[in-house]
Amino acid sequence: MKKIEIMDIDGRKITVSGIYFISHDNYYFIYTKEENDNEGHIILYILKILQEVINTQNGPTPTGYLIGTKIVDDNEYNLIQQDIINIINEKQTKGPQAVRYLDLSMLNNLKVKDNRTFRLDVSMYNELFKENDNNIVNNNNMVMDYQEKYEQELKQNELLQQTINKLKEKIEKIDSIIKEN
Repeated sequence: MKKIEIMDIDGRKITVSGIYFISHDNYYFIYTKEENDNEGHIILYILKILQEVINTQNGPTPTGYLIGTKIVDDNEYNLIQQDIINIINEKQTKGPQAVRYLDLSMLNNLKVKDNRTFRLDVSMYNELFKENDNNIVNNNNMVMDYQEKYEQELKQNELLQQTINKLKEKIEKIDSIIKEN
């Protein structure tokens, strides 16, 4: 479990344990202060990560900081809860390497504006936070990963285009033979 320092809702720096991942084209952060409720469940917090902007004369301007906001849409929240269950199931069936997290270091000093809480029993909590360092994705490398995938797709498209051209040539030869006869 990785530790990170964030700014809580009250503006205090606190150290939390968390995981950071992408789902449905958004970034999310699940963290814990390692608090228990009266029933022995672990209390977890979930945030949607956005870039902080301020209003200026020129319109909204990014500050360069990331903020954590509450997921207000219940449908989105339900999807993320299902993602959490899927992460746990993937880890149970395929091992910790089945899930790729983003590197938490980019969230240092994240400003939490608001969050939602949920509870997990201890065994599910342990499954969620059991990780393998090989499954952490460095966010800087994500761009490289996408670039590599893009280049691979381009190469694959080139190979397909070459194959299509060869097939067209063969069809033209067959067509010319048929026209001669």
